[in-house]
Amino acid sequence: MTERRVYFLVGLAIAVIAAAIWVSSQRHLSRDVDIGNKLFPDLKLGEIREIDVTRGSAKRVVTLEIREDAWTVAEREHYPADAAKVRALALGMADLRIVEEKTSDPKNYAALAVEDLAEPAAGGAQVDLKSATGIASLIIGRNSGGHANFVRKPGNARSLLAAPQVFAEPEPKNWLHRPIVDVAAERVQEARVTTARVSYVLTRKDRSQANFALASPPKGKVLAGEMAGNAAGTVLSGLELDDVRKQDAARWNAVADHAELRTFDGWVIGVEGLIEGDQHWIRLSSRYDDALAKAFPPPAPAAAAKDSKPLPDVSKDATDFAARASAWEYEVPKYKYDALFKPLDELVKKP
Repeated sequence: MTERRVYFLVGLAIAVIAAAIWVSSQRHLSRDVDIGNKLFPDLKLGEIREIDVTRGSAKRVVTLEIREDAWTVAEREHYPADAAKVRALALGMADLRIVEEKTSDPKNYAALAVEDLAEPAAGGAQVDLKSATGIASLIIGRNSGGHANFVRKPGNARSLLAAPQVFAEPEPKNWLHRPIVDVAAERVQEARVTTARVSYVLTRKDRSQANFALASPPKGKVLAGEMAGNAAGTVLSGLELDDVRKQDAARWNAVADHAELRTFDGWVIGVEGLIEGDQHWIRLSSRYDDALAKAFPPPAPAAAAKDSKPLPDVSKDATDFAARASAWEYEVPKYKYDALFKPLDELVKKP
Protein backbone atom coordinates (compact mmCIF):
# COMPACT_ATOMS: atom_id res chain seq x y z
CA MET A 1 0.00 0.00 0.00
CA THR A 2 1.40 3.36 -1.01
CA GLU A 3 1.89 6.23 1.41
CA ARG A 4 -0.61 8.27 -0.56
CA ARG A 5 -3.30 5.59 -0.17
CA VAL A 6 -2.68 5.38 3.59
CA TYR A 7 -3.25 9.14 3.96
CA PHE A 8 -6.43 8.85 1.92
CA LEU A 9 -7.86 6.08 4.12
CA VAL A 10 -6.96 7.93 7.31
CA GLY A 11 -8.64 11.07 6.03
CA LEU A 12 -11.71 9.10 5.04
CA ALA A 13 -11.91 7.50 8.49
CA ILE A 14 -11.67 10.90 10.17
CA ALA A 15 -14.45 12.23 7.95
CA VAL A 16 -16.72 9.25 8.76
CA ILE A 17 -16.11 9.66 12.51
CA ALA A 18 -16.82 13.39 12.35
CA ALA A 19 -20.04 12.77 10.44
CA ALA A 20 -21.13 10.17 12.98
CA ILE A 21 -20.48 12.56 15.85
CA TRP A 22 -22.46 15.31 14.12
CA VAL A 23 -25.42 13.01 13.41
CA SER A 24 -25.38 11.78 17.00
CA SER A 25 -25.31 15.33 18.34
CA GLN A 26 -28.28 16.29 16.20
CA ARG A 27 -30.24 13.22 17.30
CA HIS A 28 -29.88 14.11 20.97
CA LEU A 29 -29.83 17.87 20.68
CA SER A 30 -33.40 18.38 21.92
CA ARG A 31 -32.71 16.23 24.96
CA ASP A 32 -29.55 18.08 25.90
CA VAL A 33 -31.21 21.45 25.42
CA ASP A 34 -34.32 20.49 27.47
CA ILE A 35 -32.54 19.03 30.50
CA GLY A 36 -33.07 21.35 33.46
CA ASN A 37 -35.77 23.38 31.73
CA LYS A 38 -39.08 24.05 33.43
CA LEU A 39 -42.11 22.22 32.06
CA PHE A 40 -44.33 25.28 32.61
CA PRO A 41 -42.08 28.34 32.51
CA ASP A 42 -44.97 30.75 31.94
CA LEU A 43 -47.23 29.42 34.70
CA LYS A 44 -48.48 32.22 36.97
CA LEU A 45 -49.69 30.81 40.29
CA GLY A 46 -51.74 33.88 41.18
CA GLU A 47 -53.92 33.42 38.11
CA ILE A 48 -54.97 29.81 38.79
CA ARG A 49 -58.67 29.56 39.59
CA GLU A 50 -59.30 25.82 39.34
CA ILE A 51 -57.33 22.58 39.64
CA ASP A 52 -58.73 19.31 38.32
CA VAL A 53 -57.45 15.78 38.95
CA THR A 54 -58.58 13.13 36.48
CA ARG A 55 -58.04 9.36 36.61
CA GLY A 56 -58.71 6.39 34.30
CA SER A 57 -61.65 6.53 31.86
CA ALA A 58 -61.09 10.30 31.86
CA LYS A 59 -63.11 10.52 35.09
CA ARG A 60 -62.57 13.70 37.06
CA VAL A 61 -62.14 12.74 40.70
CA VAL A 62 -61.15 16.03 42.35
CA THR A 63 -62.16 19.58 41.49
CA LEU A 64 -60.55 22.37 43.49
CA GLU A 65 -62.11 25.76 42.88
CA ILE A 66 -61.72 29.24 44.29
CA ARG A 67 -64.95 30.51 45.83
CA GLU A 68 -64.99 33.89 47.59
CA ASP A 69 -61.18 34.04 47.44
CA ALA A 70 -60.73 30.66 49.14
CA TRP A 71 -59.98 27.20 47.75
CA THR A 72 -62.83 24.70 48.05
CA VAL A 73 -63.49 21.04 47.21
CA ALA A 74 -66.35 20.82 44.70
CA GLU A 75 -66.98 17.12 45.42
CA ARG A 76 -67.69 18.07 49.03
CA GLU A 77 -70.20 20.84 48.31
CA HIS A 78 -67.39 23.41 48.16
CA TYR A 79 -66.25 22.83 51.72
CA PRO A 80 -62.97 24.70 52.38
CA ALA A 81 -59.86 22.98 51.04
CA ASP A 82 -56.49 22.70 52.72
CA ALA A 83 -54.96 25.81 51.17
CA ALA A 84 -51.40 24.74 52.01
CA LYS A 85 -51.88 21.42 50.24
CA VAL A 86 -53.38 23.11 47.17
CA ARG A 87 -50.51 25.58 47.08
CA ALA A 88 -47.97 22.76 47.38
CA LEU A 89 -49.42 21.06 44.29
CA ALA A 90 -49.46 24.29 42.27
CA LEU A 91 -45.92 25.17 43.37
CA GLY A 92 -44.73 21.67 42.56
CA MET A 93 -46.15 21.92 39.06
CA ALA A 94 -44.61 25.36 38.56
CA ASP A 95 -41.19 24.12 39.75
CA LEU A 96 -41.09 20.92 37.66
CA ARG A 97 -37.89 20.61 35.65
CA ILE A 98 -36.84 17.98 33.13
CA VAL A 99 -34.36 15.46 34.51
CA GLU A 100 -34.31 13.04 31.60
CA GLU A 101 -36.24 12.18 28.47
CA LYS A 102 -37.92 8.78 28.47
CA THR A 103 -39.94 6.80 25.96
CA SER A 104 -41.98 8.26 23.10
CA ASP A 105 -43.49 4.87 22.25
CA PRO A 106 -47.13 4.59 23.43
CA LYS A 107 -46.58 0.86 23.94
CA ASN A 108 -44.23 1.70 26.82
CA TYR A 109 -46.36 4.37 28.52
CA ALA A 110 -48.07 1.92 30.87
CA ALA A 111 -44.75 0.96 32.46
CA LEU A 112 -44.37 4.59 33.54
CA ALA A 113 -48.12 5.11 34.21
CA VAL A 114 -48.29 7.98 31.70
CA GLU A 115 -50.78 6.45 29.26
CA ASP A 116 -53.78 8.44 28.01
CA LEU A 117 -56.41 8.95 30.72
CA ALA A 118 -59.15 7.81 28.34
CA GLU A 119 -57.95 4.26 29.00
CA PRO A 120 -59.90 2.70 31.92
CA ALA A 121 -56.80 1.05 33.37
CA ALA A 122 -54.60 4.16 33.15
CA GLY A 123 -52.27 4.16 36.13
CA GLY A 124 -51.51 7.86 36.38
CA ALA A 125 -53.48 11.02 37.00
CA GLN A 126 -53.86 14.15 34.94
CA VAL A 127 -53.64 17.53 36.64
CA ASP A 128 -55.13 20.58 34.93
CA LEU A 129 -54.29 24.02 36.30
CA LYS A 130 -56.88 26.41 34.88
CA SER A 131 -56.71 30.18 34.62
CA ALA A 132 -58.37 32.84 32.51
CA THR A 133 -55.47 32.70 30.06
CA GLY A 134 -55.20 28.94 29.55
CA ILE A 135 -54.71 25.46 30.97
CA ALA A 136 -51.47 23.80 32.09
CA SER A 137 -51.98 20.04 31.88
CA LEU A 138 -49.76 17.13 32.85
CA ILE A 139 -50.14 13.38 33.22
CA ILE A 140 -48.32 12.37 36.40
CA GLY A 141 -47.20 8.76 36.51
CA ARG A 142 -45.08 6.63 38.80
CA ASN A 143 -42.62 8.22 41.19
CA SER A 144 -38.93 7.52 40.86
CA GLY A 145 -36.64 7.40 43.84
CA GLY A 146 -38.97 9.48 46.01
CA HIS A 147 -37.85 12.74 44.41
CA ALA A 148 -39.20 12.70 40.84
CA ASN A 149 -42.11 11.49 38.67
CA PHE A 150 -42.48 10.12 35.18
CA VAL A 151 -44.71 12.62 33.38
CA ARG A 152 -46.11 13.43 29.97
CA LYS A 153 -48.00 16.38 28.58
CA PRO A 154 -51.33 15.27 27.04
CA GLY A 155 -51.05 15.11 23.26
CA ASN A 156 -47.25 15.03 23.40
CA ALA A 157 -45.54 11.73 22.54
CA ARG A 158 -42.50 12.41 24.68
CA SER A 159 -42.50 11.19 28.28
CA LEU A 160 -40.08 12.61 30.80
CA LEU A 161 -38.58 12.18 34.23
CA ALA A 162 -39.22 15.43 36.08
CA ALA A 163 -38.48 16.76 39.56
CA PRO A 164 -39.53 17.67 42.22
CA GLN A 165 -41.95 14.86 42.94
CA VAL A 166 -45.61 15.87 42.62
CA PHE A 167 -48.48 13.80 44.00
CA ALA A 168 -51.97 14.16 42.55
CA GLU A 169 -54.16 12.98 45.45
CA PRO A 170 -57.24 11.27 43.91
CA GLU A 171 -59.46 11.25 47.02
CA PRO A 172 -61.55 14.43 47.53
CA LYS A 173 -61.74 14.10 51.33
CA ASN A 174 -57.95 14.22 51.56
CA TRP A 175 -58.01 17.78 50.18
CA LEU A 176 -60.30 19.09 52.94
CA HIS A 177 -59.29 21.65 55.55
CA ARG A 178 -59.31 19.24 58.49
CA PRO A 179 -59.50 21.35 61.68
CA ILE A 180 -63.05 21.77 63.01
CA VAL A 181 -62.57 23.43 66.38
CA ASP A 182 -59.89 23.65 69.06
CA VAL A 183 -61.02 24.21 72.63
CA ALA A 184 -58.39 23.41 75.24
CA ALA A 185 -59.42 20.86 77.86
CA GLU A 186 -58.71 23.27 80.72
CA ARG A 187 -61.46 25.58 79.41
CA VAL A 188 -64.17 22.91 79.68
CA GLN A 189 -66.28 23.19 82.80
CA GLU A 190 -68.92 20.55 82.14
CA ALA A 191 -69.92 17.75 79.77
CA ARG A 192 -73.56 16.72 79.70
CA VAL A 193 -73.89 13.39 77.91
CA THR A 194 -76.79 11.19 76.84
CA THR A 195 -76.06 7.85 75.19
CA ALA A 196 -78.15 4.70 74.95
CA ARG A 197 -80.92 6.57 76.83
CA VAL A 198 -78.68 7.04 79.86
CA SER A 199 -77.69 10.58 80.85
CA TYR A 200 -74.88 11.77 83.08
CA VAL A 201 -72.93 14.95 83.79
CA LEU A 202 -69.19 15.31 84.26
CA THR A 203 -68.30 18.61 85.90
CA ARG A 204 -65.63 20.75 87.53
CA LYS A 205 -66.66 23.21 90.22
CA ASP A 206 -63.93 25.70 89.24
CA ARG A 207 -60.77 26.05 87.16
CA SER A 208 -58.56 24.77 89.97
CA GLN A 209 -60.24 21.38 89.97
CA ALA A 210 -57.97 19.14 87.89
CA ASN A 211 -60.34 16.23 87.24
CA PHE A 212 -63.97 15.94 86.26
CA ALA A 213 -66.38 14.53 88.82
CA LEU A 214 -69.67 12.74 88.25
CA ALA A 215 -72.46 15.13 89.21
CA SER A 216 -75.45 13.69 91.07
CA PRO A 217 -74.36 10.11 90.37
CA PRO A 218 -76.96 7.38 90.38
CA LYS A 219 -77.00 5.28 93.55
CA GLY A 220 -73.96 3.06 93.74
CA LYS A 221 -72.22 4.69 90.74
CA VAL A 222 -68.69 5.95 91.38
CA LEU A 223 -66.09 6.87 88.77
CA ALA A 224 -63.57 4.08 88.20
CA GLY A 225 -60.71 6.46 88.95
CA GLU A 226 -60.09 10.12 89.64
CA MET A 227 -59.23 10.76 85.98
CA ALA A 228 -61.88 8.46 84.48
CA GLY A 229 -64.09 11.32 83.29
CA ASN A 230 -61.38 13.54 81.85
CA ALA A 231 -61.51 12.20 78.30
CA ALA A 232 -64.80 14.00 77.60
CA GLY A 233 -63.09 17.33 78.23
CA THR A 234 -60.49 16.67 75.55
CA VAL A 235 -62.89 15.98 72.68
CA LEU A 236 -62.91 19.55 71.35
CA SER A 237 -59.15 19.94 71.68
CA GLY A 238 -57.71 19.77 68.16
CA LEU A 239 -60.88 18.20 66.77
CA GLU A 240 -60.40 17.37 63.07
CA LEU A 241 -62.60 15.80 60.43
CA ASP A 242 -62.05 12.67 58.37
CA ASP A 243 -64.78 13.67 55.92
CA VAL A 244 -67.69 16.08 55.60
CA ARG A 245 -71.12 16.31 54.01
CA LYS A 246 -74.03 18.75 53.88
CA GLN A 247 -76.40 18.44 56.78
CA ASP A 248 -79.58 16.46 56.18
CA ALA A 249 -82.07 16.72 59.05
CA ALA A 250 -83.74 13.44 58.06
CA ARG A 251 -80.64 11.52 59.08
CA TRP A 252 -80.87 12.83 62.63
CA ASN A 253 -84.49 11.98 63.49
CA ALA A 254 -83.66 9.06 65.77
CA VAL A 255 -80.24 9.98 67.12
CA ALA A 256 -79.41 8.43 70.50
CA ASP A 257 -76.12 10.19 71.25
CA HIS A 258 -76.20 13.77 72.50
CA ALA A 259 -73.76 15.94 74.42
CA GLU A 260 -73.31 19.52 75.49
CA LEU A 261 -69.87 20.85 76.37
CA ARG A 262 -69.79 24.06 78.41
CA THR A 263 -66.69 26.17 79.01
CA PHE A 264 -65.86 28.38 81.98
CA ASP A 265 -65.88 31.40 79.66
CA GLY A 266 -69.41 30.81 78.37
CA TRP A 267 -69.05 28.84 75.14
CA VAL A 268 -71.67 26.11 74.83
CA ILE A 269 -71.17 23.57 72.03
CA GLY A 270 -73.82 20.97 71.33
CA VAL A 271 -72.82 17.66 69.76
CA GLU A 272 -75.07 15.01 68.26
CA GLY A 273 -73.58 11.70 67.20
CA LEU A 274 -74.51 9.15 64.56
CA ILE A 275 -72.76 5.86 63.69
CA GLU A 276 -73.05 4.51 60.15
CA GLY A 277 -71.15 1.27 59.72
CA ASP A 278 -67.55 2.12 60.60
CA GLN A 279 -68.10 5.87 60.21
CA HIS A 280 -68.72 8.21 63.15
CA TRP A 281 -70.61 11.39 62.28
CA ILE A 282 -71.39 14.44 64.39
CA ARG A 283 -73.24 17.67 63.89
CA LEU A 284 -72.54 20.72 66.00
CA SER A 285 -74.33 23.74 67.42
CA SER A 286 -72.79 26.73 69.15
CA ARG A 287 -73.95 29.57 71.38
CA TYR A 288 -72.67 31.96 73.99
CA ASP A 289 -74.06 31.85 77.55
CA ASP A 290 -73.35 35.12 79.33
CA ALA A 291 -74.68 33.84 82.66
CA LEU A 292 -72.31 30.87 82.50
CA ALA A 293 -69.35 33.16 81.82
CA LYS A 294 -70.28 35.42 84.73
CA ALA A 295 -70.57 32.42 87.04
CA PHE A 296 -66.88 31.67 86.45
CA PRO A 297 -65.06 35.01 86.14
CA PRO A 298 -61.53 34.70 84.76
CA PRO A 299 -58.64 35.00 87.21
CA ALA A 300 -57.00 38.41 87.50
CA PRO A 301 -54.30 38.80 84.84
CA ALA A 302 -50.67 38.79 85.89
CA ALA A 303 -49.20 42.26 86.29
CA ALA A 304 -47.95 43.57 82.95
CA ALA A 305 -46.54 40.26 81.75
CA LYS A 306 -44.77 40.73 78.42
CA ASP A 307 -46.07 37.46 77.01
CA SER A 308 -49.65 37.87 78.24
CA LYS A 309 -52.28 37.33 75.58
CA PRO A 310 -55.59 39.20 75.29
CA LEU A 311 -58.63 37.25 76.37
CA PRO A 312 -60.57 35.72 73.48
CA ASP A 313 -63.87 37.24 72.38
CA VAL A 314 -65.84 34.13 73.26
CA SER A 315 -69.18 35.57 72.17
CA LYS A 316 -67.79 36.25 68.70
CA ASP A 317 -66.06 32.87 68.56
CA ALA A 318 -69.32 31.11 69.39
CA THR A 319 -71.28 33.07 66.80
CA ASP A 320 -68.68 32.63 64.07
CA PHE A 321 -68.39 28.91 64.73
CA ALA A 322 -72.17 28.47 64.60
CA ALA A 323 -72.19 30.10 61.16
CA ARG A 324 -69.40 27.82 59.91
CA ALA A 325 -70.63 24.54 61.38
CA SER A 326 -74.42 24.74 61.11
CA ALA A 327 -74.62 23.48 57.53
CA TRP A 328 -72.31 20.48 57.89
CA GLU A 329 -72.02 16.97 59.25
CA TYR A 330 -68.50 15.85 60.14
CA GLU A 331 -67.03 12.39 60.12
CA VAL A 332 -64.60 12.25 63.05
CA PRO A 333 -62.11 9.67 64.31
CA LYS A 334 -63.62 6.82 66.30
CA TYR A 335 -61.47 7.54 69.35
CA LYS A 336 -62.81 11.10 69.57
CA TYR A 337 -66.39 9.93 69.23
CA ASP A 338 -65.94 7.20 71.84
CA ALA A 339 -64.27 9.60 74.27
CA LEU A 340 -67.37 11.77 74.33
CA PHE A 341 -70.17 9.23 74.00
CA LYS A 342 -68.84 6.72 76.46
CA PRO A 343 -71.53 4.62 78.20
CA LEU A 344 -71.79 5.42 81.89
CA ASP A 345 -71.07 1.79 82.82
CA GLU A 346 -67.61 2.15 81.21
CA LEU A 347 -66.81 5.14 83.43
CA VAL A 348 -67.81 3.75 86.80
CA LYS A 349 -66.46 1.03 89.05
CA LYS A 350 -67.72 -2.44 88.36
CA PRO A 351 -69.95 -3.90 91.07
